[in-house]
Amino acid sequence: MAEQIQRVIQGMTTPVAAYPVPPRMAMPPAAAPTLTPKEILGILRRHMWMIILFTAGGFILSIAVYIFTLRFFPRYTAVAGIEVLPPITADPREFTAAQPQKDLFYQFRATKAALLKEQDMLQNLIKQDSIRATKWFEQFVERSADGEIVSIDTAKAIDRLNKKLVANAPRDQDFIRVSMTCSSARESALIVNEMVRLFLSDQREKARASVSEEMAAEERNRQDLRESLNAIQSQMDSLRAGSDFARLNIEGGEFRDYMDQKLANLYNEFSRLEAERDRLNVLLQIAERRATQVDYDQVVQEAVEQDMIVRQLQNSLNSIDALLAQQKARFGENHRLVQETLHAREQFKKDLDARKIEIAEIVRNSQWQQIQDEVAALRQQLEAVTRQVQQARDEYKRADNDRAQYAKYEIERTEKQTLLEKANAHYESLRALFNDPYLSKLRSLGLAPEPLRVSSPRWQLYLPAGFILGLLAGLGLAFAIELLNDLIRTPSEVMRHLKVPLLGNICHADDDKDVEGIDLFHVVRQAPYSIMSECYRQLRTNLKLSAGTAMHKSLLITSPNAGDGKTSVATNLASTFLAENRRILLIDANFRRPALAHLFPRTGETGAVAEHPDYGLSNYLMGQCTDISQIIRPSGIAGLDIIDSGPLPSNPAELLDSPRMKELLEQCKTHYDYVLIDGPAMLVSDAKSLSAAADGTLVVFKASATHRGAAMRILRELQSIRANIVGTVLMGVRSLKGGYFQEIYRSYLDYHQLPVRSNP
Repeated sequence: MAEQIQRVIQGMTTPVAAYPVPPRMAMPPAAAPTLTPKEILGILRRHMWMIILFTAGGFILSIAVYIFTLRFFPRYTAVAGIEVLPPITADPREFTAAQPQKDLFYQFRATKAALLKEQDMLQNLIKQDSIRATKWFEQFVERSADGEIVSIDTAKAIDRLNKKLVANAPRDQDFIRVSMTCSSARESALIVNEMVRLFLSDQREKARASVSEEMAAEERNRQDLRESLNAIQSQMDSLRAGSDFARLNIEGGEFRDYMDQKLANLYNEFSRLEAERDRLNVLLQIAERRATQVDYDQVVQEAVEQDMIVRQLQNSLNSIDALLAQQKARFGENHRLVQETLHAREQFKKDLDARKIEIAEIVRNSQWQQIQDEVAALRQQLEAVTRQVQQARDEYKRADNDRAQYAKYEIERTEKQTLLEKANAHYESLRALFNDPYLSKLRSLGLAPEPLRVSSPRWQLYLPAGFILGLLAGLGLAFAIELLNDLIRTPSEVMRHLKVPLLGNICHADDDKDVEGIDLFHVVRQAPYSIMSECYRQLRTNLKLSAGTAMHKSLLITSPNAGDGKTSVATNLASTFLAENRRILLIDANFRRPALAHLFPRTGETGAVAEHPDYGLSNYLMGQCTDISQIIRPSGIAGLDIIDSGPLPSNPAELLDSPRMKELLEQCKTHYDYVLIDGPAMLVSDAKSLSAAADGTLVVFKASATHRGAAMRILRELQSIRANIVGTVLMGVRSLKGGYFQEIYRSYLDYHQLPVRSNP
């Protein structure tokens, strides 16, 4: 046996070159699941009959409920209307065409409709004897055995009225619609009519009370205005009786003209006297100047010339001048007589000048004194006129103040009279409003008639509602079945939830008629033209073409649970590589559930010895054999060798994580193109140890058996130990209605339709 294995090893092909190991794959965070329109259509197609059954059931149930409700629980609705007048407060004695703004009018109607359903209105309604006598009210009354009323559930009655008594204001209408629904047509009309009557009465009384309060306030205002007018008139009479101008016509304006004329005359006199005073001041200045200056002015000169003594002295002086001239002519200038005459002339000249000065002083002093006397008299006149003007001014001011006060009283009296007239008009308008029968702006449109037809149930509502509810229930259940199912069933779910590369989808055996009666562990060799075989070949191709796949010479194949199909993937994937003339080593590392010994049984040709068991992986890892040729055996298929699991050790995880396991893989990779490890499920820690030692890990999920949580947990665990997750394989994928798998299967069958061949 050992010699045969050694020959096999020596006859192996040269290994392929190694490429750099790619970085460990990181798990991206899972995104929220979304449904495409095609997936939604697929769900609808898969659950079409359930949706149809639920829809039909809902429709039939709605018919039954409609008939039952119509028979035992009919409802009648009585309707009454309340006309709402425009909310314009106007005198009813006048015609007005004013219309309110549309939105304000609607708000007014809506407010009135809300007032109709206030709690006090509903309480007043259930207190009415006519309402208490109805069967509707009896449901809220608890009676004793002898028929006496024990208690009345008022709160429940009001709640029922809130639900069944409806008052609304249509936007495009000018009335309030009041309706009541109960089991009796007569009682529904009775309740509505009683409610309308109570509401109209209550609104009318409230409106009259409001107008009455306004009338009382207006009457107090009128009384205050009358008292103010009397007080003003009394003050005006007192002012006229005690004023200085009472003798004149104060209202005609004559007093003002008189005072204006008097003041004008005084001002004129005062102006004249001031002008005269200015003139005398000028004369006084002239007289003062005359009195102080040496030269004589014309006035003084005339006074001097008219003096008799001056004239005599002047005549004498003239005679002496004549005599002196004769003496000079006769005797000469130095003659004694001439000198005596000159001496006499000088004496006369001095006397004349002295007389002139005396006369000038007398004239100038007299004029100055006269002007001073005139100025003093004028000043006295000015002072007297000034006093008269001041007195006239004071009199005018007092009179003007009295006049202004009187005019103020007149204005106040006019204003008060105007306000009193308006108050009287307003009071009369309020009185007319108080007597207006439509003061509350509400008017009944008539009594509500007894309804002739039931308002509930209505088949127009029940039948479509049953149909729609049944349809919605069917759709909801269909989507709930699909969305609440956390199994991984389709490739799209792997890509959507797990976010890892999906390298292959292996179809379910029921969808491939070519694999009937075929061992699924050897389907690639036994049914090479089947869809399942093609799926394995696509897995091989995707594995080779994926990023860094050339480095994955040692590949661990594991799964979340036992029975997910990892062994089928390992054996069939090995068969696909054999078709490329590759040397493949298949290692059974599942110590707990070994399968390769049964799938590739030992025979005499493959080195089986009946006396003792052959060595396997566990024997090598425990050191019971030192050469890998002792554990490698042929499978009976060219190019495929097997390493069985061997006996179950007590510490499988530690053995798989030992250096001998890594050394074994390194040695095998030098002699084989690919080393495929059929590992244990991720339920045990053995698989984690192997995933760290292998170049890559291929995770197998079983459709309709692997839960999303378990798959995500396994991928996270592999990531935590930095395992290189090459990708995933989905086993047992069924072709669902509305899914693209069914289309692919059909297209594959059409494409691979072979002509009829005769048996060999």
